[in-house]
Amino acid sequence: MSDPSSAYFDIRNDLADRLLKASHQLAGVPERDRAAVLAAALDAVPEADRLLRPHTTLFADGDSASSRLAFSCLSAAATFPSATRDQIADLGALTAVLFGMDDIADSVAGDWSDADVDAFFGRIKGVLSGSEPSPEPGPEPGSGPGGATGDAGPMAAALSAWRAWCARFRAHPGAAAHTPSLLGQLDLAGTAMALERRWAIGGEPWPGYDRYLANGGLTILYRTWWAAALGVCGPEPARTEHWAAIEPATALGAECMRLANDLRTFERERREGKPNSVLILERAGTGTEAAVERVSAHIAELNAAFDAELRRLPAELAGVVEGQRRSVAFNGAWYMARDTHAYTVRELAEDARSESHG
Repeated sequence: MSDPSSAYFDIRNDLADRLLKASHQLAGVPERDRAAVLAAALDAVPEADRLLRPHTTLFADGDSASSRLAFSCLSAAATFPSATRDQIADLGALTAVLFGMDDIADSVAGDWSDADVDAFFGRIKGVLSGSEPSPEPGPEPGSGPGGATGDAGPMAAALSAWRAWCARFRAHPGAAAHTPSLLGQLDLAGTAMALERRWAIGGEPWPGYDRYLANGGLTILYRTWWAAALGVCGPEPARTEHWAAIEPATALGAECMRLANDLRTFERERREGKPNSVLILERAGTGTEAAVERVSAHIAELNAAFDAELRRLPAELAGVVEGQRRSVAFNGAWYMARDTHAYTVRELAEDARSESHG
């Protein structure tokens, strides 16, 4: 986002801070690995930044309060601490680009309808598959109040960053094998995000808890990220069957992430009128504190099922198993402590220095 003072990024969930058990933001990273993870993330930032920097309409400077650049590289490094600098940079940039897509689907960046979101993801898939039509002259389709149009708009920025990322992705040996799975996940995510937009704007009534969570497991984009991550850091030789093997565990990990995110963001989403697991329970008559406790208990149940599914995976996927455990642990603990924005590259550098001297 180009406006670091955006009201969206200024909203803090003080109620969540009071109700949730205090957590250190790096509690999900094994203590022995923290210095190396922070250093690897910081090392990857310049490369990821090079991909995002031309698209400031959507991706803020790394020292802006609305940037997720530092968090995105840190999340990638926490997931694959032994990966190369380029791999961490590519996965960090992917995380930031997915955040940008989510900001569009949520009308944080611009003001969009569910049809706009659906069309946008059609173009996203076209970029990856190589079937993207030539852009038509004129403003971006569906840009409305608060959404810039034409080449300067957020959709154009997201598409341009995505094209650059896809070019890097195709250079990885596993990319070709895992592109079909990534396309499938983008298709599911786009449909789910359009539905979420309809719920938010009143086009459909809010769902019940179970339907919301099933959809939210797609919109959190964890499944999409892992379909791509197989092409970047998956086992070699890459095989299409790898995604089918990890999909059940990945779906559970995604639901863990969705609920953890909901605990952090329910106060902001209350103001925005968007569905959230805590708010859905409130509407059903549950008090806020009890709703937070129920969602927290459900995360614990899902984590147990997630771990059981990971244990069933074959030895050739050991690196993915470890990465998924690390990813859910890191992100879950982070959400208990803070949101994903307002963590700057400067703060990441300070944390890396502090940990290396500790």
